[in-house]
Amino acid sequence: MDFHHVNRIETEALEWNSKEERLRKLFKSSPLIEKSLLKEKLKWCENMLVKYRKNNHFEERSALQIIKNERSNLIKLVYPSTFGQIFYKLMNLLILEKVNAKILISDELKSNRSLEVKLKQAGFNDALNKVERYMRLGQTKFTVPVSYYLNEKERIDHALQFKKDELGYYHFEGFRTSLHDKSKPSENRQHYFSADDVSIFNAKQSYDLLSGRAVLTDGTWKQFDLNDKDADSSYRIKEFPENYGYNIEKALSQLPLKISDQLEFTSLIISLKEGRREEAVLLKDGVEQKVFIEANPQYKSVNIYNESLKKNDVRRCRGHRKERSCKSAKKQSGITAPKNHHR
Repeated sequence: MDFHHVNRIETEALEWNSKEERLRKLFKSSPLIEKSLLKEKLKWCENMLVKYRKNNHFEERSALQIIKNERSNLIKLVYPSTFGQIFYKLMNLLILEKVNAKILISDELKSNRSLEVKLKQAGFNDALNKVERYMRLGQTKFTVPVSYYLNEKERIDHALQFKKDELGYYHFEGFRTSLHDKSKPSENRQHYFSADDVSIFNAKQSYDLLSGRAVLTDGTWKQFDLNDKDADSSYRIKEFPENYGYNIEKALSQLPLKISDQLEFTSLIISLKEGRREEAVLLKDGVEQKVFIEANPQYKSVNIYNESLKKNDVRRCRGHRKERSCKSAKKQSGITAPKNHHR
């Protein structure tokens, strides 16, 4: 993106003209409607003069002067009498300008704070400075790229989308995530997460979902159907609610896991519910086997992979002695190898 200065006042003036045109089409023309529109435009001029009063950019200062002249004309049209004009200007100087300034500053702070909270909630707090730089350019909408490598093979690209409303405040519209895998160059997976999705999924979970794993949110397991896309080239979501009957604790207890204590078992469950693929150790007939485990709500089971990430048969991993469960495995001595999030 070119970071040349954008005339923010010109951009907002175009937005106002578009809004005024829509209102004229929406309501039948009448003296009352015309006066209401003039009052709204006068209010817009006052807000612009307050909002950009400390502006040193030449083009924007010139635009402000035009708005100031327009404001004078609108005062005469809205308040035809000399007394009415004097009263309006006096009230504006004594009260309205101070009130408007406080409201605008307060609203802008609230808007920026809300935007910051949304970004942190979505896992993009490191992108805040870059977003603020784009915001200062004053464009109606913009996209901020965020890319990084997850490992030697996988790279993830996020495109954060923002849009300015009619009051000049920016909103986080959502983000499109693309997952690139060097081992599968022709398989580029991508999905758009809207602003509504941001309260459910974050940047980390976007990777887990695009990797084909399931995430538990609000009591419902959600997983992308990688064979079904919508018109926006995003994946449709398969949902497995609580009454579907998937119990991940039960699925894990059927495995001969080498677990040191209940805390480690709980930590494993939490991580799997968040969509992670976790390293674990199976203990079969006294032999330890390092594996990677992920939740599989659709088949009420778990997926198990060996160290080369080749999928194993779950039934074979359980072994012939099914009574060997997580509970019995806890009785085994020794400490498990340190756990690593496999990404």
